[in-house]
Amino acid sequence: MKPLEVHCRNRVLYVRMTIDDKSMGMKDYYLYDKNGKSFYIFRRSQGEWELAYGVLAHDIKEACIDALIRRFDHDSPELFYSNGKRNVVRISVKKGGIWHIYVNNVYVASIQYDLFAKKFEYYLDDNTPLTKDHIEKYIRMIERGEIQWKKER
Repeated sequence: MKPLEVHCRNRVLYVRMTIDDKSMGMKDYYLYDKNGKSFYIFRRSQGEWELAYGVLAHDIKEACIDALIRRFDHDSPELFYSNGKRNVVRISVKKGGIWHIYVNNVYVASIQYDLFAKKFEYYLDDNTPLTKDHIEKYIRMIERGEIQWKKER
């Protein structure tokens, strides 16, 4: 498997890793140190990432989680920090040209394609780190096909 690219402390680390599928949406990601003897287990369960086994400095642990999110969260088009807090954006496609947007698993916005007007409209909650610029970026991603559309049956 291709190594995980971790950016931390102004360096890029290429970390050897393996994945153990635990079923029911839970996977363990084993990251190995440079000598291959020590390992750390990161786990994604119900959309949340954690260091399940091992002890790492806080900045290294967070950089590993960021790298795992960027590589393995396919429904997450963006990861950004606001006021020192990680914000993971997830977009869930629904029927009828509607997309729900979540930040850290909390609903904050929606985008809808109006078939009659042939344009996108959106709702953005007031209490969210997302901005109008974020929403417009996601609309452009939808138009380019980078975020999927759910086909009507």
